[in-house]
Order: sequence, then C-alpha cells, then structure tokens
Amino acid sequence: MPRLYEILSTARQLELAVQAKSPTRLAQTFAAFVGQFYDREAFDALARQVSELYDAERAGTFRTQLDRRLCDRYHAPVAWDVSPAGGQRAA
Repeated sequence: MPRLYEILSTARQLELAVQAKSPTRLAQTFAAFVGQFYDREAFDALARQVSELYDAERAGTFRTQLDRRLCDRYHAPVAWDVSPAGGQRAA
C-alpha cells in the first residue's frame, strides 16, 4: 500500500500540514530539518510557500517562530522578501 506522501503532491502535503499543525509547531519542525537542505534557497522558498498558506496572523507567527528557532540553531533567518528578478515571487 502506498504511503500518503507518495500519492499526494508536495503542494497538497503542505496544505495538509498547515491545516494539521499550528504555526509554532510547523516552524519547530522546519527548523529541525534546515540542515537537510543542501540548497538554503530551496529551504527558504519552501518556508515562504508554507507561510503563504496561513492567514496573515498565523503567517506572522510562523515566520517569527521559524526565524527565532533558526537563530537558536546558529542559522540565518529566512529570506522572506525576495526580488522578482531572482525568478521567485515576493512574499
């Protein structure tokens, strides 16, 4: 039997994570896995994508908590605002 992550798109998996987890809990999970990303830009892009799925208040909580937890782990905060010239959407 296939596992859920094998049959759902990444976008749908993120939507479900946002529905199931509080912004604080999801920020904690993201921070725990920052070292698993070889490309930090990919991590930041994923964090921005998740942030956009929350309403404004909860997105603010997610961003604040993630940045705090990253700093606790001696990592730079997420680049929340990126220029469209880089090929990415602004958050």
